[in-house]
Amino acid sequence: MEAVIKVKPFLLSLNEINKEDVEIVGNKAAKLAEIIRQDFSVPNGFVITTHAYEDFLKLNDLDKEIKRRLQEIDVNDLNLIQSVAKSIKEVILSKSLSNELKELIEKQFNGLKGKTVAVRSSGTAEDLTNASFAGQYDSYLNIDTYKNVIKAIKKCYASLWTTRAIHYRLTNKIPLKKVMIAVIIQEMVPAHAGGVLFTKNPVSKDKSEIIVESTLGLGDSVVSGNINPDLFKIARAEISQSKSLKILSKEQSEKSHFSLKEEQVLKLARIGLKIENYFGAPQDIEWALDQRGNFQILQTRPITSIDKIAPMENVCYSRGYSDDYWNDNCTPLYFNLLGDQLTYVVNMELNSIMGYKRMDSKLLRLHKGHVYFNLDVLKRKVQYEIPPFLRNEDVMNYFPQGGGKYGKLTVKDLSFKLPKRIIAELRIKFHDPDGAINKTASKYEEWTQNKFIPYCQNFDSELDRLKNTENLGQLLGLAESIDDIMVNHFRLVRYGIPVHNIGVNLMLQYLLKRLLGKKNMVRLYPILISGLEHKLAETNEEIHYLASLVQDSQKIKRLILESPSKKLMSYISSETDPEIQVFYKEVEKFLENYGDRGFTREVFYPRWREAPEYVFDILKSLVKGKEQEFKRVKEKNRQHRENIVKFVEAKIRSQRFGFIKWKLVSKILELSRRYIVFREAQRFNLDRWITRNRNVYLKIGGILQDKGILKDKEDIFFLYKREIKNIVQAILNNETIKNYKPTIQKRITDFLKYEDTVPPKFIQGSYEFNDPESSKDKIFLYKGIPASQGIITGKARVIAKIEEITKVADGEILVVSRTDPGWTPVFSKIGGLITETGGILSHGAVVSREYGIPAVTNIPKACTLFETGSILTVNGFTGEVNVKK
Repeated sequence: MEAVIKVKPFLLSLNEINKEDVEIVGNKAAKLAEIIRQDFSVPNGFVITTHAYEDFLKLNDLDKEIKRRLQEIDVNDLNLIQSVAKSIKEVILSKSLSNELKELIEKQFNGLKGKTVAVRSSGTAEDLTNASFAGQYDSYLNIDTYKNVIKAIKKCYASLWTTRAIHYRLTNKIPLKKVMIAVIIQEMVPAHAGGVLFTKNPVSKDKSEIIVESTLGLGDSVVSGNINPDLFKIARAEISQSKSLKILSKEQSEKSHFSLKEEQVLKLARIGLKIENYFGAPQDIEWALDQRGNFQILQTRPITSIDKIAPMENVCYSRGYSDDYWNDNCTPLYFNLLGDQLTYVVNMELNSIMGYKRMDSKLLRLHKGHVYFNLDVLKRKVQYEIPPFLRNEDVMNYFPQGGGKYGKLTVKDLSFKLPKRIIAELRIKFHDPDGAINKTASKYEEWTQNKFIPYCQNFDSELDRLKNTENLGQLLGLAESIDDIMVNHFRLVRYGIPVHNIGVNLMLQYLLKRLLGKKNMVRLYPILISGLEHKLAETNEEIHYLASLVQDSQKIKRLILESPSKKLMSYISSETDPEIQVFYKEVEKFLENYGDRGFTREVFYPRWREAPEYVFDILKSLVKGKEQEFKRVKEKNRQHRENIVKFVEAKIRSQRFGFIKWKLVSKILELSRRYIVFREAQRFNLDRWITRNRNVYLKIGGILQDKGILKDKEDIFFLYKREIKNIVQAILNNETIKNYKPTIQKRITDFLKYEDTVPPKFIQGSYEFNDPESSKDKIFLYKGIPASQGIITGKARVIAKIEEITKVADGEILVVSRTDPGWTPVFSKIGGLITETGGILSHGAVVSREYGIPAVTNIPKACTLFETGSILTVNGFTGEVNVKK
């Protein structure tokens, strides 16, 4: 049996379009098709799909040309955008449609009954709930010949690239390459009157009022704002078939009589309410009244002027969320690499899928070398996704203390609407089924094995092929390709971490608190989610294996402890001693498997494979002092955890309906563990991604250094992606290159200045502030977040840099601003942990539970409050740290 090849249609009748066709016909056409199926009157017509637009681009080789011109754009330079837009429009209008497409259009056009047609754009990014595209693309009316239809189609294509359309998408962070366009050809309505209808007052936001604006003739003048229309306000009260609508007021334009009679206004209002009811949201409807007295719907879209986002200067940004998920200092390049993915894929795309409104498109801000998250976005996320009873201390840590717009007291009491949350989950199942909690983790593992790992191997081969060339275009293309494949990573991570990982862990804590009491929850929860087999644990086991080889050989141990870490790899590789050669091969094997890791995720810093001295620093710390008993401790913790699980099960089962309660708790516990493992798996892939970005950009940086554009190749990390593209484009076009050296130097100075410090937790405009400092009484008590249970008293070891890790002694309490996977093997020898940032799911908290050591996170300025050698008592049950004086 022959395989059926699905043909991509160039044309579709409005009557044959389904919901699934929205990506190829655009939102405007898709919605018209939907209301046709609901028996609303819509002028006859057909759609030229996005496949036809793609065919037009391919036929004329326009994709590369447009992409090249867009690389010149700076969102703040309107003159430049205008110039680029003009050049793109000219080249589009100068090209031809394919003969096949023109024949199809001519046949469909001749089949229409109307004397003239309207040619309207239908964009795929049009009228998103968080950024309206209303009016950004052009429409052409009263087109009466086939040749003029073809011209109008190309004008619609060109309108995708007008100054206002390009600037609008840039401002609202809508990826340019994701936007496509379809074109609607419809019979013109010989209109008696026309205009717009709003099913909710768009100005006063009054839900009880319907607004109709109307004029004689076609209503496009109303839409464009070129005339003063008649205005009708209608009360909508409790609408039903048995109740009549009431006109509240009428405002007549300069004409001698109204364009609509009262009964026509009320009829139109009822049509609008039916359309609103179908789509489930207030609508902005364009309509026409034909000569037979029938209303024709020309288009409908959600009202976008309601619930505007807060002005940017009033938005507050928080480091609180970053402390858990992006706590490293950050260069401009990495801010783009990771930040753009989080903004477009995790924030904007996901919000659109879940139907969230009033969500700001600007998610991040880079300030003093650190990343801050938009509290307006986090506030909405908490409101929409987390019921008040789950908004615990860890979640509230993202927000400032007190009330006010973003205060903890305000956020804690925000209303939560369960039906909307359920609808959001249903939208995920329909639009992005891999986002379901029972699928995301397995789909991610499948993507890793089948797509990402093979891609990384091919990437390395391609970069190796280019190592002796200066082909900047290919190198930049290689850098962009790894960003493209990582879109799938972030499309799964956007559910796996902020939705599933946080959600199920909050639910587990809540259930334990309800069923066993708060005290037991605080004590038992960290143990229940510890001891998991994931990439971090795997890495640490391998490092401990290397440490055991060192411990077992006095020869190797002496070499490791007495030699400079930076020279150790050279020493052991050149040694002919069989014992040392065996060890060298094991180190090589470790670096092959885990060399993409580093002590931070920031792309500026070297990875273990290129700087193995960081691994040797860890080994030095581990083999100093008493011999490590990692396996014994791991087994002891495993047995303890199993006993705790049995204890919790018995306690819950002994209650009324205990069997059902335990079924629920055990399922949530299983999911909690699964998504903690997921988190570490995606973190390992981030290391793979970071390494390859670092390698390719260092290659580009080296070429730019040779050309005298950069002082050092590492300076590339202190340029934004747009700036790098501008430089490369200028080189390829033999154009003058802007001098970026002073800018780079200033950025480097700022980066290094805040490299090992923690800046203020909150910023609003240029204003910086922190929560009030933890109060301390006469016994010098500090309060943070209890992250790993236990109580320990010992000497503090305050560390600012990873290079100081060799100073850590057995049983000391490690005090740091934050931790990263590169720090974690030393956890096997410390007695406790204190961090300045983070919460119960932060990296340091997770690792502390794995090693069974007490930990307290989120004590601001801990590195200055405590001194190395001072005696501290860390209480991992209460989150308190006591300083002995």
